[in-house]
Amino acid sequence: MVLAAVLALALAAPSADARAERGVDAVGVPLLSFNSDHGMGVGAVGGAYFYSPGFKPYRHGLALQVFFTSRGVQNHWLRYDGPRLLGGARVEARLEWRRELFSPYYGPGNLAAPDFEGEPGSADRRFAYDRISPGAWLRIRTAPLGALHPMQPYVGLAFRWNLVRPYGESVLLRDRPVGLEGGPAGQLLLGVLWDTRDDESDPSRGGTQELALRSAGPATLSRHAYRGLTAMVRRYFSLGTPRLVLAYRLTVDWLFGDVPFFEWANTGGLNYVEGIGGMSSVRGVPRNRYAGNLKAVSNTELRFYPYQFPLWGAPVKVGGLLFTDLGRTWHPEVDDGPWYAWHLGVGGGVRLARRAAVLRFDYALAPESGRQGIYVTFGHMF
Repeated sequence: MVLAAVLALALAAPSADARAERGVDAVGVPLLSFNSDHGMGVGAVGGAYFYSPGFKPYRHGLALQVFFTSRGVQNHWLRYDGPRLLGGARVEARLEWRRELFSPYYGPGNLAAPDFEGEPGSADRRFAYDRISPGAWLRIRTAPLGALHPMQPYVGLAFRWNLVRPYGESVLLRDRPVGLEGGPAGQLLLGVLWDTRDDESDPSRGGTQELALRSAGPATLSRHAYRGLTAMVRRYFSLGTPRLVLAYRLTVDWLFGDVPFFEWANTGGLNYVEGIGGMSSVRGVPRNRYAGNLKAVSNTELRFYPYQFPLWGAPVKVGGLLFTDLGRTWHPEVDDGPWYAWHLGVGGGVRLARRAAVLRFDYALAPESGRQGIYVTFGHMF
């Protein structure tokens, strides 16, 4: 798969005027390997960035994934990003079809399912259920104080239909949480971002602060009425050279109201974080291993690019990183353990970056269980 990624970068063919920020980057990665949370998979993920002078970080961005796995997951999506599509407003949209034959459910809280061992899925259906959940979202982000000002408020709508099919022996049927009947889940999204990064796709200094609210109820065509508040901070420090970067992210998410169980693992904001556990929160820990109404995730990465070479007028950076992930959750009326009961993931990875295109390969270990994880995807975790 690494070879395929190198070939994909080599086939990216912007015009010779790349220095004037024209042309196209196209990257495609075949997914023909083992994924620690989804089993053996086949598919592809890729993206294309269209550049024009005066548009930062690009004029149009498209990303597409088609993915099937041996554990019954289908995850197909198409995403569009137009940083200045409507004058100074950024328009982002996504369509998704998702099906999981063994979607994880361990119960609520930071100490859920202490008797779970091994891998989730068909081998132990107590901690799984079937779920089909097509969805879409549309978001508009503005810059009311000017394109160069760091403040960016946004508004959006999201909708997903959930079909939940529990197994007869499952923990889900035993607990019977809110949301067991599935159905529509629409949300209104409101937030504000303060962004001082030097590069949105591969930053080496600056950071972001974000505060986001999501609201669900009859007005948004949701079966359940609840609210969510998300606070996220990201920081990037160049350690003497842009090739060595210390990156940090802290996410805190609070849900309240009539919250369905399939929202316990989700957070709000512009950048999707799912967990605790999985490729977007605590790598190495099984996906969504711990979930609840209140979640906190800390991610630290030391990124380094010791080598780069020119390709079609723009540099390709080759490097790697070391990382530490921490996360925990709290949930009403369950025992969440002492304050220091955080779940840990450590590891390293490889990065290939060309302008806005970043390919990510990570290996992680969860010391608590000894579980190992491998993750291949498009773009930095944060």
